[in-house]
Order: sequence, then structure tokens, then C-alpha cells
Amino acid sequence: MEPRLKSSKKWTSIPQEYLEQIQEALRQAFSEQAQKGQFIAEGQIYAQEILIRLGYLEAGRLKQANFEVSLEYDQAKDNALKVINTGIDCAASMAQQYFEDGEDVDFPRQWKKFEVNKREVYVCHSTVNSQLEKQADQLLGLDDQGELVKDDNQDEADRELAKDMLGLNEDDDKKAH
Repeated sequence: MEPRLKSSKKWTSIPQEYLEQIQEALRQAFSEQAQKGQFIAEGQIYAQEILIRLGYLEAGRLKQANFEVSLEYDQAKDNALKVINTGIDCAASMAQQYFEDGEDVDFPRQWKKFEVNKREVYVCHSTVNSQLEKQADQLLGLDDQGELVKDDNQDEADRELAKDMLGLNEDDDKKAH
């Protein structure tokens, strides 16, 4: 998933248990589609943004229909769960329209702003296959390996700085011996 805000670098996943509850709710709400495919729920919490993706992958297809929502988030004044639920409601509404009107629905492919309950909500549609992306990341060694906080843009200089701050620099090892 690609965040909307350029400042969104470090993130943590929405808890897996909650994502599973969302998937179960989608299976119940869209029981006909659940018989033909599977629902995917993903989410990332950044310092200033919450990103939600609800996807549907029909059995035997590679193209996944994704309904993505980005909401600005302020830890000091927003309730994260309420913001996440607003995003889920918006994405589920997109899914409903998709299932009613078919693949001909003209969802925005780039972030488009709407106002929902006096909150700016950005939505877009993509066809990225989450499972294939995850497998590709694993093959490339880019998977998160269970880290609580992930950083999409951490380069080697950042890693070296972190090693220096923690006293893990190789030069320190040589001096100790």
C-alpha cells in the first residue's frame, strides 16, 4: 500500500485480529461474493495518516479489486479506532458499489478527496494483488519479518546512524578487541 502523504514513512500495522474481524464482516455482508472469492483487509497507521485497504480476489483471478482509503490522523485529538472505522465504512461502500455495478465502476485511480462526517477522506481504487506483492517482497528480502514499526524509506545511512546511536558500529567492535 502506498500512503498518500509524503511524510508517511514509519508505520505500524492495524492488529491482525481486528483485520480478521473486518474480513468476517465483509464475508457476512457480501455472502454471494464470499462464495466466489476471498476478502482481504489491510491497514497501516502512520504518525499523521491511517491507510485502509479492503480487497476482493475472485477465485482463479490475479487481478484484485482494492478499495483504498486514506484519512489524516492526529494522535493528540483523534480516536484511532473511530478513524479506522470511518475508513472501513468508506471502503466497504466502494465495495458495495463495485459489486452492484460490476467492474465498470469508474473509481479514481489516484487519491480523490471527499467529505464524510465532517472529515476529509481520500479514496482510490487499485488492482494490486496483495498476496503476490507479499510473496515478491519475501523473495526480495523486503518483508517486515514481524517488526512492530516499519519504515518504508530507511536507507543505509539511516541504518548506520542508528547503529552509531546504539553503539553497534563495527569500529567500536574493533576498538573493544
